[in-house]
Amino acid sequence: MQKLKFIFLFFSVLPFSLWAQELACYHKFTPKQIQNLQVFQQKLQVGHPINLQKTKQFVPLKVHIVGNSAGIGYYSISNLMLALCEINERFASVGFHFYLAEPVTYINDDALNRADFDAIYDVAYKAKVPGMVNVYFHNAGSAWCGVYFGDLDIVLVKNSCQMPMATTLAHELGHFFSLPHTFLGWEGGNTPASADIERLDGSNCRSAGDGFCDTKADYVSQRWSCPLPYTLTDPIGQIFKPDSSLYMNYASDNCHSRFSSEQILAMQNDLQSRRISKTSATTNALLPPQKITPLNLDSNVHTKNIVFKWNAVPNAFAYHLQIARFGNWSFLNIDRLVSDTFTQLDLFGNWPFAWRVKAISEGNTCSIFGSVDTFYTTNQQTYISEKTEAIQPKLFPNPIRNNEALNLTHLGQGTIHIYHAQGKLLYTVEATKSGSVSIDMQGWEQGVYFIEFVGSNQRFIQRFVIQEN
Repeated sequence: MQKLKFIFLFFSVLPFSLWAQELACYHKFTPKQIQNLQVFQQKLQVGHPINLQKTKQFVPLKVHIVGNSAGIGYYSISNLMLALCEINERFASVGFHFYLAEPVTYINDDALNRADFDAIYDVAYKAKVPGMVNVYFHNAGSAWCGVYFGDLDIVLVKNSCQMPMATTLAHELGHFFSLPHTFLGWEGGNTPASADIERLDGSNCRSAGDGFCDTKADYVSQRWSCPLPYTLTDPIGQIFKPDSSLYMNYASDNCHSRFSSEQILAMQNDLQSRRISKTSATTNALLPPQKITPLNLDSNVHTKNIVFKWNAVPNAFAYHLQIARFGNWSFLNIDRLVSDTFTQLDLFGNWPFAWRVKAISEGNTCSIFGSVDTFYTTNQQTYISEKTEAIQPKLFPNPIRNNEALNLTHLGQGTIHIYHAQGKLLYTVEATKSGSVSIDMQGWEQGVYFIEFVGSNQRFIQRFVIQEN
């Protein structure tokens, strides 16, 4: 797509200081978008009847996750699910509910991952799906946290800028639906002409600033913590601080909580003109699916081509699968959306893994995960041959109190390891041919542990819990 001349001009006059720091946002509306907003604001000024949708509008969202050419640097599915939960909470007062209109698309491109200008106008534009809100998450680049390109009608967000509780996505979607910054005219360290500086008394609120009369005057175009540590002075000498609660300013994320009433009307007007929303979508929180394979406590799962399978859940758009070594969900080995009821994966090493899965509907990514199952991987297809269930290794009691002894029976000669749930090896003891081992748990901290027995022809792994006495 041919780049618009005014975009080039804007970049050519950007002060170097803006590129030397990670900005909260950059955006540029087309002249037509600016005109449409000004016409709508004049309707508000003269009290013209505004005929907007009265019911909740379901807005189609297309998510593109960008990594480098090797597929490294993806925005995590866990963060995406949470971001969608949070964005629907933040837009509830607007009457918008975003839903996943299509599966997530992954793009492996070094330049787009850096948010290079040419790649945005080439790769990102070609991947755009018409009739949807297209959002691209990328991992590198330092020019901005978020950006809305009006001529392309797409949003880009840097991964690190949309962590839990962040408001970057809400801010950029505000731009998508026509909202300027509350400090319009002050971007890049500029100072508007006196007539274009919004007064605190609201006497020029339609012709200065962002054009909304219910957003307080704001002259601060860099990130600030609330309340602003200094005061501002308007053209007639009134001293004030800007309103930190509005999503469309540059206050810290923890300060933000709302759009103003006029901003809400403007976004509703913009969505209505786009004609992309619908009046219903599946938004129910779904029950977790029933897992089928691997079996819980299976100690002989080969690392290659492991099939994870679960039962279908009615109205599920996709399934969110997580796998973590030792059940440490802070460090995920697998974190992905699966459109079917199974997937085949490779894992690495002989370790205890835990897995869980949840079903999501198109408009609700906030469902809960089901129960956690554990299994143990091996690089070789080892197994216990010609042994009955009665003589397989046994562990008791479980749970155990920290003034008791942990007993293992029906063992052969081998080695016993105990790991904390985070994977740290805590204890090792050799098992002899006697077949039984007793381990004193006195003084051990309460928590979740894994015990492993490795013999010449068998492996045994089990989760156990230590409770306080």
